[in-house]
Amino acid sequence: MKKIFILSIAIVMNFSSFAQRSFTKNAQPLNSIDPNNYLSLHADNFEKTTATGDTIRLSNIADTAKLVIYPLGTIDSGYVTGTNFWGDQAFAEQYSFNGADSSMSIIGVFAQFGGNVNPSSAKTINFNLWGQGGRQMIGANLYYNGFPDNVIDSVTVPVTKLGIGTTVDTLKKFLFPTPSKRLSGPFFVGYNINYNFFSLNGDTIGLASSGNNVRKGLAYSVEVVFPFGDTVVNVINNVQNATLESDGKWHDNYTDNDSLFNNLAIYPIVVIGTPTNVKGVTRNNFTFFGNYPNPAVNNTNIKFSLSNNASVTIQIMDMSDRIIKTMQETNLSAGEHIIPVNTSDMPAGDYLYLIRTSCGDGIASKMTKTPNP
Repeated sequence: MKKIFILSIAIVMNFSSFAQRSFTKNAQPLNSIDPNNYLSLHADNFEKTTATGDTIRLSNIADTAKLVIYPLGTIDSGYVTGTNFWGDQAFAEQYSFNGADSSMSIIGVFAQFGGNVNPSSAKTINFNLWGQGGRQMIGANLYYNGFPDNVIDSVTVPVTKLGIGTTVDTLKKFLFPTPSKRLSGPFFVGYNINYNFFSLNGDTIGLASSGNNVRKGLAYSVEVVFPFGDTVVNVINNVQNATLESDGKWHDNYTDNDSLFNNLAIYPIVVIGTPTNVKGVTRNNFTFFGNYPNPAVNNTNIKFSLSNNASVTIQIMDMSDRIIKTMQETNLSAGEHIIPVNTSDMPAGDYLYLIRTSCGDGIASKMTKTPNP
C-alpha cells in the first residue's frame, strides 16, 4: 500500500500535538502558581516593557532594542532563555555545515543578554559548542532532525561580565580557550546555567532573540524514501533553537515550547580555511562563505547568500571590541552576494566581523589585516 497520506497526518501532528508552556501577565502569589491553569498566548502579545526587568518567557527583541520584559507580579521570574520559573538549564541555536568542506574552527561566540544582575553575584554561565545528535523519532514517520549532543568546546563566564547594563545591554564576544580544529557536520552554539529560582538574589538574565515569526527558515522538511518499492513520506522537524528543560531533555522551541519561530541572539565566530571553495555555514535564511583574500592588504570581500530578501548589517571590530567599520546593505535580493571592504585604512592586526540580517540570522568570523606595502 502506498503511504502518501502520512504527510498530511504528520504535518497536523507537527503543529497541534506538542505541549506549550506560557504564562499570562496576570499575577498570583508564587506559591499558588499552577502553570497548567495559565492561558497560552501568542508571543506577539508580549511586546511591552516594564520597570522591573523580569519576564517569564522567550522575549522579542530588535537588533537595536532592549529585551521585551514582563513581570509575574512582583516575583523575580527571569527569562525563559535564562533564569526562570521553569528551571530551564540550557539554550542553543543550530547551524548547518558540510563536513566535507575545508577545515573550519569555532573560536567563540557573540551574544547579547538582558535583564538584571546583582553586582556581587558569583553566578557563572558556560558558553558551549555542541555537536548535533542523531535523528529522534516522535511518531510514525515524524522526527526531529537532532538536538545538541556532545560538548566540543566551552568557556565559563561570570554573569557580571555578560554586558548587561542598567540602561544599555551590550553585544559581546566570548572566546573559547581551546577552539575546535575541525567540525564534521551541523552544530549548536548556546549556553547553560545552574540556579535555584527561589534564590535568584536579583540575577534575572536572558539571551535576546528576534521577534516571533521573523525567522525565515523552514519549520520542517519532507523526505521521501522507497523501501522495497513502496513509498514512505517522512516529516523532519527542523530544530533551529532548543531549550534544555528541568526534565533533563532538550525541547524544540517551535513545536514543544511556546510555538516561537524566532532566532536567538547568539552567533558563532567561525574561521573557514579556503572560503572560495566551501559550501558554507547556514543558519535559516543565511549562508556564510567567509572573506577573501584573508589575510587582506588593501581590501577583502565578504561572501554570503540569502534564501529570502533581507537587509544586512556588517560590523568590523578590533580584538578589544571597538567597532572599526559598520556597513549596511538594505533589501538585498535572494541569492549570493559579495560585499567589498576597504581595509587600507585599518592598522595591521586581527579583526572580528559580525554579519546580521533583518531576519535575525547572523554569523561572525575572523580576518587578518597585513601591513600596507
